[in-house]
Amino acid sequence: MHIWLDGIECTMLDGELAAGRADLFAGVRVMTTMLAIGQYVVDFDRHLERLMSHQERMGFNDNLRIDVLRFDIEKSLVNRSSNEWSRLRLILFLDNDKSLRRLLMVSPESSELIVQKNKLGQKLQPIRESSWPKGSHIKTGLLGTRHIQVERAKRAGFDDVLWINGDGELAESTWSNIFLIGRTGDLVEIATPAPASGILEGITRRRIKELLEKAQIPVTERVISEEEIPRFDEAFTTSSIQGVVPVTQIGSHRLHTLRTNAVFGHVERLYRTWLKTGLPSNSGGLSLN
Repeated sequence: MHIWLDGIECTMLDGELAAGRADLFAGVRVMTTMLAIGQYVVDFDRHLERLMSHQERMGFNDNLRIDVLRFDIEKSLVNRSSNEWSRLRLILFLDNDKSLRRLLMVSPESSELIVQKNKLGQKLQPIRESSWPKGSHIKTGLLGTRHIQVERAKRAGFDDVLWINGDGELAESTWSNIFLIGRTGDLVEIATPAPASGILEGITRRRIKELLEKAQIPVTERVISEEEIPRFDEAFTTSSIQGVVPVTQIGSHRLHTLRTNAVFGHVERLYRTWLKTGLPSNSGGLSLN
């Protein structure tokens, strides 16, 4: 891992101390996590725009220019080869003197593991969280005590938690947004929880909605109740690092997301095609299959 604090590369020890400071200020930090393929950052502009919006919502007073963040990230990737995948975590936080600091952590990401996970799918354990905040969330990256429930879900054979708010409305998984696909006769519905239910409006979630709408495939953003889960045949999650990942089970309800003629297959092809169009020509050997 390589770490930069305020645009200056740190030793690992200094970087870890900076990361520790950022984690201490749970209520005064915002972050975004991006995927880089070589020197290309997927949905770069949207990540930076959302980060700036979230720091305004958090009430940070410093005027941090977006071009400074862009320069920091581009500098951190200058020596990356075209087939090298990286996870970039950018955190803005207030230090002890209330000054705004920027922390960038860049670590290798395995494209093979991402592809393998996308082929196998994931199982989600629904958990109702009575204190789950409704409305559009700010991305802080902090779980609080919820990581305990995530670890329990993993020990029970699940990959993650599907969080449900106190009113019984589906929200999101721990690090991803969710889409569900159901059929009524010949009609197909692709639905995703509305911000009012309490979600982080993810960058890849927005991208998938736009790709579906451009392909004239209706997608509905609405309140989805926990009782509706059994009526859905397929589901998938979206995140900046994993892209689109099929869901094969929610609680005891098994889904058919990986079958040959599943709607998810078409969604996945739309996303892969879009992703490849943004890659530089020298990334032609990159496998997204």
